[in-house]
Amino acid sequence: MAVKVIKAFRERYQDMRLYTIGDTYRVEDEKRVEYLVSQGFLEITNEAAPASSEKLTLEEFTDLSAVDQKKLLTSLGIHGDDSNAQKREELYKQYLGSEAVGPTGSENGGDVKIDVDSDT
Repeated sequence: MAVKVIKAFRERYQDMRLYTIGDTYRVEDEKRVEYLVSQGFLEITNEAAPASSEKLTLEEFTDLSAVDQKKLLTSLGIHGDDSNAQKREELYKQYLGSEAVGPTGSENGGDVKIDVDSDT
């Protein structure tokens, strides 16, 4: 089941994020979804949620149109100032950097190798 936007609106609970017609609304709050459906902003469909796309390189990302860049950032859950190409590229670059570091916060998963000779 997917929830599609059928009337553009700004979501007050997501820093006034703009949803446009055709976007997929991704919020786990069922009461909020029900409210927005009752107000005519959303429609619940039987489509499966789209599969996440494979990770693009920064160069591939910059080759996308502005609309596609914004859709990709949204689908990855990346929110921020995406008003121009440079800002969108910076957001995606931060995403790529955070993915390289991984969920533990370090590139090596927290393992420390102490096999360095020192004179102290």
